[in-house]
Amino acid sequence: MSYLDNVIFALLAVGAIGFFVFNVKKIWGWVQVGVGQEDVRTDKPQERFYDMMMGGFGQAKMFKDLWPGIMHALIFWGFILVSIGTGESLLYGITGGFSYAWVVGDGFLYNVYLFLQDIANFAVTVAIVWAIYRRQVAKPKRLDSLGKDSKIDGLIVLAFIGGLVFTALLYMGGKVHAGDLPAGPLFFSRLASGVFGGAFISSAEGWSTYGDGFFWVHCLILFGFMVFIPFSKHQHFIWIWPNIFFRSHKSRGRLRPMEISEDAESFGVGKATEFSWKQLLDGYTCVECGRCTEQCPATTTGKPLDPRKMIKHLKSGLLDTVTNPEEDKRKALIGDIVTQDELWACTTCGACMEACPLYIEHIPAIVDMRRYLTLTEGQFPQELNNTFKSLETNSSPWAMDPSTRADWAKGLEVSTMAEKSDVEYLFWVGCAGSYDDRGKKVSQSLVKILKEAGVSFSILGTEEQCNGDTARRLGNEYLAQMQIEANVENFKRYDVKKVVTGCPHCFNTIKNEYPDFGYQAQEVIHHTELINDLIKQGKIKPQKAPEDTKQMTYHDSCYLGRHNQVYDSPRDSLNAVPGTSTTEMPRNKEKGFCCGAGGGRMWMEETIGTRVNNNRSEEAVKTGADTVAVACPFCMTMMTDGVKNEGAEDKVKVKDVAEIVADSL
Repeated sequence: MSYLDNVIFALLAVGAIGFFVFNVKKIWGWVQVGVGQEDVRTDKPQERFYDMMMGGFGQAKMFKDLWPGIMHALIFWGFILVSIGTGESLLYGITGGFSYAWVVGDGFLYNVYLFLQDIANFAVTVAIVWAIYRRQVAKPKRLDSLGKDSKIDGLIVLAFIGGLVFTALLYMGGKVHAGDLPAGPLFFSRLASGVFGGAFISSAEGWSTYGDGFFWVHCLILFGFMVFIPFSKHQHFIWIWPNIFFRSHKSRGRLRPMEISEDAESFGVGKATEFSWKQLLDGYTCVECGRCTEQCPATTTGKPLDPRKMIKHLKSGLLDTVTNPEEDKRKALIGDIVTQDELWACTTCGACMEACPLYIEHIPAIVDMRRYLTLTEGQFPQELNNTFKSLETNSSPWAMDPSTRADWAKGLEVSTMAEKSDVEYLFWVGCAGSYDDRGKKVSQSLVKILKEAGVSFSILGTEEQCNGDTARRLGNEYLAQMQIEANVENFKRYDVKKVVTGCPHCFNTIKNEYPDFGYQAQEVIHHTELINDLIKQGKIKPQKAPEDTKQMTYHDSCYLGRHNQVYDSPRDSLNAVPGTSTTEMPRNKEKGFCCGAGGGRMWMEETIGTRVNNNRSEEAVKTGADTVAVACPFCMTMMTDGVKNEGAEDKVKVKDVAEIVADSL
């Protein structure tokens, strides 16, 4: 390369890198306009760094979908190795002769470096062809709903990366044939360059010109890629690292509390700038891969909600804000960008967050916008009027007299905390366990088990109020906090140290959200966990299978499973019952399908698309099981209705794990 070539190359490199840095810095500045409340995201730095390395470099979540995961890993890991070679190329172009051999010598280490570059360039080339085939021929269902611009964006990025690695093979192969690089470590480079140049190049000078030509093509593609990336959805290359580092280390089932001030003009998020900086960063991190969409029960059953599009809405709202300084010219976040039907379709099941390889947090953003609709605008589905009214007057979403809250326990000799507080466990019964007819039977079954095991416990009785889950997830944070604070006061008054509950929603809220309000129990345990512990300790011994329960299938509650990682205890408890067997549904554990009742959907009509519970119940009935085992009162109701819809109520029963174990004693 001549001196002039070096100068031109240096100007192009500085210009491309400078343009890239300028735009990345600009986007980071946009993200910082978010003024919404945010948790501390800088604690546990070592753990956060480890998570970043495992999630980013390790591609931990990508391998949950094996073959696409392998394809992506080949591209990513290969691209990392290729980037090391890119550094050498840039320095070579600027200086006219730099080589890593100057640093490590031209012996073994440099040959290893060349070998790894060769392998990486070839592997990424193959993976890019594979990726284009998947997008254009195989066409995974989760990519169907991608917009045209997004599909084109993806193909452009694949073309850039494919061009980079393939031209690297060609220019390095040219240098081999010209005698500038050793042939041994560069098999694929020699092969590629031979195929594309061997027929018409015979001299070392010709190969040198060939190599130099493809070197320039390679670097111009690199500079074009740098210019393009900040405007592409594939800028996740940049944002994945801070997004994983700053991800929430709280339970996925926890919602961040909202500060309620009498002076506030609005509550929740009604404008893009009212999101937190981390939520806006999620919008720029999303690569629109559709893994969340593929798992979402709302999307699957034809609802307007697509979690991928929801995160894209965050980015759209921010872009509209920064490009329109005059507020009256901006689109309304809720109405013009996000529709109310999208927001209310969410069951907060967590399938989207479980599936996302970039650790994007969909649910908090959706609930923040629900908070705005409910508290600021007073706009929510009409049927929730009765739910909110009942929560306010009866301390329960069931319109039942609060004085009857403990009637389910009559004749069972169950003490209240007011009568006996020196017990090991507070049995938190919950609204369903107190008022719903099927829920009452579950509560009675758990009492039978606890008494059989000799566990000391009491209930709050009429002092118990709704745990706050329903109001919070429907956006009524003010009402939820009133209920939470009343319950926390009782917990402190009775010095409650351990809590057992039969409802995953109560379990999740008391365990993960009550600490934000000043109450941290020594132990909050779901009844399936306690039952399993009692069986293992030999304190209860299942003797025989109930008459109508021989073949079971277990339905994972979202708030017990995905949100709190309790998968094994319910299954172990069921498997401990002699004379029974369990068959898994195809969608189970972290990929379990929602019953449709979470996120306050229990109290709302389902009029769009098909019913979520029918989708799940059809899957359960197809297993051939005579019993669908559940561990949640909401799941009990939804699966029972779904089994009836399948016309299978005479041959398939829906039972709680506690009922099955209690009947086996």
